[in-house]
Amino acid sequence: MVVKNFVMRIALVRHGPTAWNAEKRVQGTIDTSLSDEGRSKMAGLLPPAGFDSARPFCSPRLRARQTAALLGLENPTIDERLAEQNWGSWEGLTRAEMLARDGEDAFERAGARHGLAFRPPGGESTGELHARLRSFLEDIAGQETDIVAVTHMGVLRAAYVLATNWDMSAPMPSELDLTAALVLSLDRDGTPAIAELNAPLQVRGGLTPRTGSGA
Repeated sequence: MVVKNFVMRIALVRHGPTAWNAEKRVQGTIDTSLSDEGRSKMAGLLPPAGFDSARPFCSPRLRARQTAALLGLENPTIDERLAEQNWGSWEGLTRAEMLARDGEDAFERAGARHGLAFRPPGGESTGELHARLRSFLEDIAGQETDIVAVTHMGVLRAAYVLATNWDMSAPMPSELDLTAALVLSLDRDGTPAIAELNAPLQVRGGLTPRTGSGA
């Protein structure tokens, strides 16, 4: 008899806007807070439909924990593997400031053309980020409840790569809306597949959910 792998779902939600998002500064491991705009925005939202009773997880970064609280996710399990990529000495800088300080070829020297090998100076490689996310997915696979996790842009991008095998050598084939949730299904061994791309967050008060760019 063939027994199908148990399939569960996880909805990955990016934290709300911060002042550094508006300034296009890399946050990485730095504990930035949500901006007033970010707090107002996230306070009006809820997890995507179907995840109202899901088990909550959260990155340890302040902006993610604030977002989880505003979304009504009580006592989320904090997991370091959901944290943003460590950008080393580039944290706190804009791209223009990075290039002005380290040279116009700084990203090429850091491996930007080589996908998983990309490593900001003194930071974490993209491959290491993917490995820790894969470890997280393997650990939660097979649970009896779905999960909603508040995390970061780099983690959503990594989840997309793991689910689609996109090799990162060309622009992302499907638009990934960072104001919406990326919903994955997980087999028992943690293998992900995209269950829903850009699942809208629910709006408090029963209004029509909307998605958009620029979170």
